Amino acid sequence: MILYSQFWRVDAGRTYGISGTALEWELDWTAPWEQLVEKARTWSLLEASEAPVGDNVLVAPTWIDRTDLRPGE
Repeated sequence: MILYSQFWRVDAGRTYGISGTALEWELDWTAPWEQLVEKARTWSLLEASEAPVGDNVLVAPTWIDRTDLRPGE
């Protein structure tokens, strides 16, 4: 499940963080895992459609899986 994405521009061998989308979203962490995944997927797709583009723009998603929420399960 994607928590958020960061956007980077590579220019002249240097990497710079750039503004991504202005979308702000939060997950209801009390919801069942399947609902969390679906909501995160929906927001991630929307974020991707609004993301900055270019040959020198990279995206770095940060993600977790179910075991990150409850280690040992």
